[in-house]
Amino acid sequence: MLDQEIRKTGIGGSEVSAILGLSDYSSPYKVWLAKTGREDSSVDNKFTRAGTILESAVAEFFEKETQYRIIKSSANQKTYRHPEYEFVVGTPDRVYFKQQSVGRGILECKTTQYMLDDVPESWFIQLQWYLGIVGSKFGSVAWLERGVDFKYKEYEFDKDFFQFLIDGVSKFWYENVVKDVPPEPINSADIERIFNRHTEGKVIMSTPELESVHSELISVRDSIKVLEQREKELTETVKLVMADSEAVMSGTKPLFTWRSAKPSQQFDRDRFKSEYPAIYENYLHEVPGSRRFLIKGA
Repeated sequence: MLDQEIRKTGIGGSEVSAILGLSDYSSPYKVWLAKTGREDSSVDNKFTRAGTILESAVAEFFEKETQYRIIKSSANQKTYRHPEYEFVVGTPDRVYFKQQSVGRGILECKTTQYMLDDVPESWFIQLQWYLGIVGSKFGSVAWLERGVDFKYKEYEFDKDFFQFLIDGVSKFWYENVVKDVPPEPINSADIERIFNRHTEGKVIMSTPELESVHSELISVRDSIKVLEQREKELTETVKLVMADSEAVMSGTKPLFTWRSAKPSQQFDRDRFKSEYPAIYENYLHEVPGSRRFLIKGA
């Protein structure tokens, strides 16, 4: 992962798909916030921590499966910068050699909870970005599904595709980051960041397209209500039969489970407020209200 200070001086491989509008988790506007120091882009959760820890395991799987030789020192993840485009930076996960091939290959190590039929577009883009920076002619994406199923796919460097990435990212870098001009929002998450409060009294007039969307949303919501009610009825049927049983089995395969969660400790806010009102008031602070989207006429 790129150091935060280095991130501000260029675009890393994990950010390219977002800049091109091809990411499910980010957007050009979100990347712009990070590059201009307006928002911290670092993510720390159980998934990112697991990915970091399991990276070495994925690399070891790859080495044993392919018999290619991974350069051990590449685990230190050196940050590279393109010799021609200074804003193009990246930190490949591993570098390797393969038999009867000239040069070094780049390995991207991934973990996922999904069963994949193919490499996600964002992973392919990240690999091509690193191949272009390092000057490698080949590389691989290797991943571990649900912690047990290992897969990998090999690729050649695509010079034309890399230039396509450069063109898109270059425009973003010089027009948005360097000039400090925000890119246009591309999703509702961007809109909520830009307009976290509504403008009092401001309304817009409907269009035929919005009228159609309104009708379809009402129809979809009605269908969801019917399905949720049916789900509730079916669940009740099973629970009435289970009583105090923890599972329903079909041979050795569980069909349903209904187990008690472990006891947890919870803070009794109401009691604390009642017994220590002065202290309670000292720790209150105002939190801006979020915008609530409602479908009227439903």
